[in-house]
Amino acid sequence: MLPPNYELLIGELSKKIDPKRLITNPLQLLAYGTDASFYRLIPKLVVQVHSEEEAVEVIRQTGRLNIPVTYRAAGTSLSGQAITDSVLMVATHHWKKYSILDDGLKIRLQPGITGSRANVFLVPYGRKIGPDPASINAAMIGGIASNNASGMCCGTSQNSYKTIADIRIVLYDGTILDTADNDSKQAFVQKHPEIIREIEKLRDDIKADSVLDERIRRKFKIKNTTGYSINALVDFEDPFEIIKHLMIGAEGTLAFISDLTYHTVVDEKYKACTLMIFDTIEKACEATPLLKESPVSAVELLDRDSIRSVENDPDAPAYFKELPETTCVLLVEIQANTKEEMDQKEAAIRKAVASIPTYQPYVFTSDPKEYNFNWKARKGLLSSVGGLRKTGTTCLIEDVAFPVPRLAEACLAIKDLFKRLEYTDAVLFGHALEGNLHLVFSQDFSTPVEVERYAKLMDDLSDIVVNQFDGSLKAEHGTGRNMAPFVEKEWGEAAYKIMLRIKNIFDPKKLINPGVIINENPKIHLENLKPLPEAHELVDKCMECGFCEPNCVSEGLTLSPRQRIVIAREISRLRAAGEDPDRLKKMLHDAQYFSNETCATDGLCALACPVKIDTGKFIKDLRHREASETAIDLAEYIGDHMPGITNIGRSGLNIVGFFQTVLGDTLMGGIADSMRFLTCNSVPKWNKYMPKGARKIKHTIANPGQENKVVYFPSCINRTMGKSKDYKKEDVELTRKTEELLQRAGFTIIYPEALNALCCGMAFISKGLKEEGARKSQELEDALYKASEGGKYPVLFDMSPCFYTFHEAYTNKDIKIYDPIEFMLDFVMPKLPVKNPREVVSVFPVCSVKKIGMEQNLYKLAKMCSHKVAMVESNCCGFAGDRGFTYPELNKHGQRHLAEQIPAGCKDGFSTSRTCEIGMTEHSDVNFKSIFYLIDEVTR
Repeated sequence: MLPPNYELLIGELSKKIDPKRLITNPLQLLAYGTDASFYRLIPKLVVQVHSEEEAVEVIRQTGRLNIPVTYRAAGTSLSGQAITDSVLMVATHHWKKYSILDDGLKIRLQPGITGSRANVFLVPYGRKIGPDPASINAAMIGGIASNNASGMCCGTSQNSYKTIADIRIVLYDGTILDTADNDSKQAFVQKHPEIIREIEKLRDDIKADSVLDERIRRKFKIKNTTGYSINALVDFEDPFEIIKHLMIGAEGTLAFISDLTYHTVVDEKYKACTLMIFDTIEKACEATPLLKESPVSAVELLDRDSIRSVENDPDAPAYFKELPETTCVLLVEIQANTKEEMDQKEAAIRKAVASIPTYQPYVFTSDPKEYNFNWKARKGLLSSVGGLRKTGTTCLIEDVAFPVPRLAEACLAIKDLFKRLEYTDAVLFGHALEGNLHLVFSQDFSTPVEVERYAKLMDDLSDIVVNQFDGSLKAEHGTGRNMAPFVEKEWGEAAYKIMLRIKNIFDPKKLINPGVIINENPKIHLENLKPLPEAHELVDKCMECGFCEPNCVSEGLTLSPRQRIVIAREISRLRAAGEDPDRLKKMLHDAQYFSNETCATDGLCALACPVKIDTGKFIKDLRHREASETAIDLAEYIGDHMPGITNIGRSGLNIVGFFQTVLGDTLMGGIADSMRFLTCNSVPKWNKYMPKGARKIKHTIANPGQENKVVYFPSCINRTMGKSKDYKKEDVELTRKTEELLQRAGFTIIYPEALNALCCGMAFISKGLKEEGARKSQELEDALYKASEGGKYPVLFDMSPCFYTFHEAYTNKDIKIYDPIEFMLDFVMPKLPVKNPREVVSVFPVCSVKKIGMEQNLYKLAKMCSHKVAMVESNCCGFAGDRGFTYPELNKHGQRHLAEQIPAGCKDGFSTSRTCEIGMTEHSDVNFKSIFYLIDEVTR
C-alpha cells in the first residue's frame, strides 16, 4: 500500500498525465530502482513525463504534498545520483527535440537525446559537442550536463561548464527560467527576487574572502565534480550566468533541466594515435606535462595491469605480453583538419618528449584496425576488469584527479593502497593531461568484512587525495551518494557552507533528489548497496550500466536488457532465500510479459554492452527451460512436417486474402480485432498488409547451362508469404523475383533437395526450442553442402535473419554462405549496370544486418540504385520474427519514430526481412519490401 500522500499525488497527476505512465507495479519499480552505480533504492512511484508541462505538474504536486522527487534520464550515473525511494521522474522518450543554431556553432537539445546522437546532428557542420564521456552512446544530455561529464578529449576546456550557452530549467515551485529569453529572465526577477539577491550575496561573500576565492580558483584548475560548481561564483558577475553554470554538475539537486544549448566545438577531419611505452610510470608522468604543452588532443595513461587485462585480445600486438612489469603506456591522440597540420603536430609532439626515452620506438597510426584497437583497449578497460570479476562481486570505478606535476607520486600511492588492502585485480588508467585517474576493481559487498574493507579503502583514498595531494575526490563521475560524506573533507568548512546555501536557495524544502551531494550521514556511501546474486551465467557479469538500453526495442514499453537482468537477479535471490513466496509468485507472473514475452531477443544489446552480454540469448534460454513437453513435441512435429505446414500457411494466407478482398480493409480489420479480443489475443493480429500465399517452388534447378552457378535457399517465410496488397500489380513474389534477378545476372540457380522441408531453425530457436532449431539447422547444412558440391558454389539466403541464424549455427566452413546484401554487391551488381536510378529511397537495416556489420554495405548497395538514400535510424523493428503478430505493441513501439524519418516524396522502402517489412509498412504507410525489387527495377 502506498502512503496516503502518494495516493493523492497519483490522483492529481492522472488528471494531466496518462495513468499508464504513472508506474506503481512492483516489478517495474524494482527495474527502475537501479543506475550504473552499486547502490539500489526502489521508488514508490515512477512517472514517465513526455513534456515540460508534465514535468512542471509533477514538480508542483510533489512540492505541494512534500514528497521528494528525483529527475533522471538514462541512468548511466556511477555514484548513485539517479535513484530514489520516493518519486522518480524519467525524462527520456519524447524528449528528443533539437535545433541547430548559428550554422552549427550552437545546438539546442532536450535532455533525452544521447550525446552520440547530438554529434550525429552536427556532422554536416563539421562540429560536435564538447563533452565526450566513454558512455556517450548511452548517456543523455540531461545527465551529461547534470554530472558535468567530460571524457577523453574534452578535458576542462570543452566540458559542459565551459561550453554551455544557455539553459532552460524548472525550479522547485514550477517556475521556468530560460536564460536565452530576456522576457523569461525579467519574469524570473519579478517572481523570485530573493534567489537573485542570494546569488549576488554568495558571489560577493566569496569575493570578500580572498582565501576562499583563491582556493576555489585553484581547485578548479584540475577536473573537479565534488560538490557544486562553486567556481561559477568566482568566474561570473551576472547572476543568470552564475545560475546557468551552477546547474552544471548539480546532479539534478537544484532544478530540472528541460533543455540546454551548447556552444559546439570543431570535429577534426583527421585523427591518429600512438602508444608511447615508458620504462616506468614515473617516466610516463614526467612526459605528461611536456605533452600538455604540445598540440595533442588526448593523452591516456594505462598502467601495466591495464595492458595485461587486454593483452589476450585477438587484435592486441604480441609485444604486450612481453612488456616488463614496470612499464606504463601513454595513448596519445592527434587531430587536425589537414594532413599537413597532422604532420606538423606529430613533429611538435616528438620534439616535446624527445628528452624522455621510450621503451621502444612509437608510430602514429590512422590505420582503422590499429587505431580502433588502441582506443578499444583504453575504452574497454572497465569491461576487461568487469568481465573477469567473480560472480556476485561488483565492478567499481573510482574517479580522482591530482595536480599533473604530482601525478607519478599519486599513481604510486594509489597502487600501494591497492596492494596493502589486497585489491589484486585493480587497474589504474585515466586522462593524464588532466591528472585524472580511474581506479577499476571488483568488490564483494556480501559480508560485513568486505564492506568494512571497502570503507577502509574509501577512507584511505580520501586521505591520499585530499591530505597528501589536495586533489579531487571526483573528477568527472559526480559526487552522488558515493562521495557525499567526503565533500566537506575535500573542500573545507567555508566552501562547504557555500554549498549548503546553494542547496537552500534552490531547494528550500529539501525535496529535490535528497541525499545526493549534500548528505549528513557519514556512512551513506556504505548503505543501500545493490545485491548481485547469481542468476545465470549469460548475465552474471552485468554491471547494470545501461549502455544496452539505446539498442533495445522494448525499452520504454516494458523492460530494457539491464532491467531484465535486475528482475532475474531478484527472482534468483527470492528463490534462494525462500522469503516472501507471494512476492516471488507475483514477480514470476509479471515477468512473463514484461521480461519474456516482449523481448525481441535480437541480441543488439550485446553490441553496446561493455562485457558483451546478449540478454536475448538469456531470454531464449529462459524460454527453453520453461518449454512444456507439449511445446517440444509440437516443435518436433512441425519440424518433421515442414512441407505440409508451409502448404497450410499458404492456404491460410490465401483464404484471409480472399476475405480481405471481399470485405475490404475496414470490415476485415474489425472482424479480426474482435476475434483477437474474444480469444484473449491468442489469434494473431491482422493488418491490411498481410500477404497472400506464395507459389510453391517445384523445380530444383533454373536457368541451366550458365557458367556461373549459385545455390539459392529461399527462407520458409518467403516460401509461404507472397505479395501484399501494397505491392505493385506487376510485382511477383520474392522467390520468383530472386529467380528473375539471378537469371538476368547470368546464374544457373540450384535449389537444395527437399527444399520445402528445410528451415534455418530460427522460428524454433527464438521460442526456446533449441533442440529442434539445431536439428533443422543441421539438416539445412547437410543439404547446402550437397547442393553446393562441397562448397564449390556460393549459397544465397534471401533474408538476413535466416542468414544470421545459420551463420551462428553451421560448422562446415567449406560452405560459402552469403547474406542478400553481400551477394548482390559481390556477384550481381557487377553484372547488372544501373540504368534508371531512383531519386530517393528509404532503407532499414534489420537487427541481423547490424550484428554482421553489413549496415554500410546496405547503404552502399542502395546508393548504387538511388541518388538519395535515407537510412532509417532505429534498432530492431520489433517484429521479432512473428512477434509482431502476437505482441503487436512491441512492433508499434519500435516503429514509433519510423514515419517521421521517411523523406518527403519517398513512397518505397527496402530491407532484407519479409516479416519486418510488413511491420514497417504498417507503421509508415510506405511500401517496404526486399531490396531485390529495387535492384531489379533500376537495372532493367
